[in-house]
Parts: sequence; C-alpha cells; structure tokens
Amino acid sequence: MISRIRLVVILLVLAAPAAARAQSGAQPWSLFSVRYDTRTSDFIYSAYGYGRVFGMVAALDNPRSGYTELIGAVGTTFPVQHGRTQFAAVGVARATDAWYAQLYYLPSLRVGTTTLRATSEMYLPLERAGTVQFALSPISLTIPLARSVEAGVATDVTAAQGTTTSTAIGPELRVTLPHATLGTDVEQVLDAHSTRFRLFFVTSF
Repeated sequence: MISRIRLVVILLVLAAPAAARAQSGAQPWSLFSVRYDTRTSDFIYSAYGYGRVFGMVAALDNPRSGYTELIGAVGTTFPVQHGRTQFAAVGVARATDAWYAQLYYLPSLRVGTTTLRATSEMYLPLERAGTVQFALSPISLTIPLARSVEAGVATDVTAAQGTTTSTAIGPELRVTLPHATLGTDVEQVLDAHSTRFRLFFVTSF
C-alpha cells in the first residue's frame, strides 16, 4: 500500500513542473470553492494555478456520518467550444476508510442559451479497505432568467462497488457576482425518499 501512495505522490510532484515549463506568457490565478450539504459532505477546495496548470488542496467533512477526506492534487485547464474552460486533475486523498487515488474532470459546455456543467470524480483505492467509487456531483443544465441569474435542474449520481447507485434530482439557482458565483439546489433523493439542500459559493481571481 505504501508503495502505491509513493507512486501517486511522485507522479503528482513531477507532473506540475513539467507542464508549467511548457507554457509561455502564463499568469497566476486562484480559485476557492465551498459547499454546504445537508446529506453528503461539506467541503472547501482551494486551487492555485499558473497558466494552465494548478495545484489543489481540499477538506471534506460529513458531520452526520463522521466521514472525512484530506486531498492534494495537480491538474490542468484546457479550452473547448470557443474558450470555455475545462478542468482535469489527479490527486491522492486520505479518507476515513482508506487512501485513494482520485481523478477529476469538470466540463462546461454551452449550447444556445443552455449551459451544461458537471463535476465528475473517480476514487481508486490504494488499500484493501477502500472501494472503487464514481460520482457526478452534480451535473446541471441551466438557462438565464435575468442578466446575473440562471436556473435549471441538477442531478447527482453516486456509485460505489458493492452498493446501490444513488440518484438525486431537483432545481438549481445560480447568481453571478463579481468574480464569483453563489448557488443553491434542492434535490429529491430518489432511492432514499428524502430531500437534500445544498448551498455553494465559487470565486476566482
């Protein structure tokens, strides 16, 4: 297990400098994301980038179950569809149950007035106690209601080896602020017949 963790850490350390050296005219930037969730984990993510590459640290906590995660990752951004930024990252996490390697992909696409956003995560256990997991948390479709307001629908899908896939769906509202976004969604958890409320804030500078 220790050798697997060392391999992931070495790959993370080597990846960022190599990518950074390949850039010209790069500028530093940062991103901060926080979420409150009444069902799954609350979190804080901080990313610090230079050009297209970035490092990321995060902490997750679910006070209802006691589950926690501490995450370190490196990643890259790349543009598609007229410059809309995509994020991809690889990281390592110390969770309550085990060590994990993690893969992240955050696409953002726009078709007409409709915007698709998603946060996809893959957990690959580095210890026998862990389980393979995948989550879309969330994937959303929104349309503009006013100059700084969007509304639509958000869906969460979580799957883990040996468990039943969980799906939740509900309305989402997003308000654009200077250099930031404030949003909320209220989802019905279909397999548990319960409701979740989520509030999120993202800022970049």
